[in-house]
Amino acid sequence: MRLGVALDLSSQEPVRPQVDRTVTMLTRAERHGFDSAWVGESYHAAAQPFHLPSALVVLAHLAGRTSLALGSAVLLLRAYSPRKLAYEAALLDQLCGGKLTLGLGLGRPEVARRVGLPAPGPAGAAFDATLKLLRDAWSAGPSADAPVAIPPPARRGGPRILVGGKVAASARRAATLADGFYGATNYGDDLLIKQAAAYWSCRGERPGTVATTRFCVVHEDAATARELAARHLTAATGYYTARGSWLGADGPAELELPMVGTPDEIDATIDRYVRAGVTSVQLRVAPAGTPPEVARHTLDLVGRHVLPNWHDTTAPDLGQEVETTR
Repeated sequence: MRLGVALDLSSQEPVRPQVDRTVTMLTRAERHGFDSAWVGESYHAAAQPFHLPSALVVLAHLAGRTSLALGSAVLLLRAYSPRKLAYEAALLDQLCGGKLTLGLGLGRPEVARRVGLPAPGPAGAAFDATLKLLRDAWSAGPSADAPVAIPPPARRGGPRILVGGKVAASARRAATLADGFYGATNYGDDLLIKQAAAYWSCRGERPGTVATTRFCVVHEDAATARELAARHLTAATGYYTARGSWLGADGPAELELPMVGTPDEIDATIDRYVRAGVTSVQLRVAPAGTPPEVARHTLDLVGRHVLPNWHDTTAPDLGQEVETTR
């Protein structure tokens, strides 16, 4: 099991002060032994408490301000020309020393319209074609036939790719065409576990990754942790609730907060995830409206009392999974 930090950067306030606060938080996370920082993106018509568009721009800035591995959770493919994405991801992989993991999701059809791109063809075929183009672009040497010369990524073969999605085809795509599966914040545990099982069934004996993002508030007292979550996570959780976006294995579901509680409760949740085949969890400790001291206390408690039970800090990079023991 590997533990990282998922970042919430609101489009409702200036970006630079948010990023500066984030870097301070990541410095704390580094000291505790967290291994990675993850940025999502969204393309809304109105400002939202999370995320910003263009996650790669934010990650490129962070590459010069943290030694943590970097990941996207997730980029929305409908917002990108595939070849431009190949170019920018290769550059970012160089900037962060080969420590980039590219989490990819399709995004809603209106995303393409909002960024001025033509609507793609059938979703599954377009996704598969993009994955193949990325791999080919990162693996090919210089060619006079290439429309744009793609700089070689720092890591041979390019960044690790994780694929998100709530249907069985997404888990199969993650297992056969990518390096791993990514479960979104709004996936209930039963959906996450179902997709993990489908991924590993297709993956077989090959090494792989099943990652997820979870809201996280930790306190020594369970009731206090839940009260803090109810007070400070509302803006972020309400975004999903208002859209009916909480998803279970059988369809719409209710809000779940399995990473809110005491250190022992968080440890028990991670134990359950590991037994289900989850290998990486990113903690959203500072959504919009969360006081810095609450986020710091969560990081400190997880860093001191949970992370040492699970986290192997000897693994050289985010994409190389290791056997978890206790």
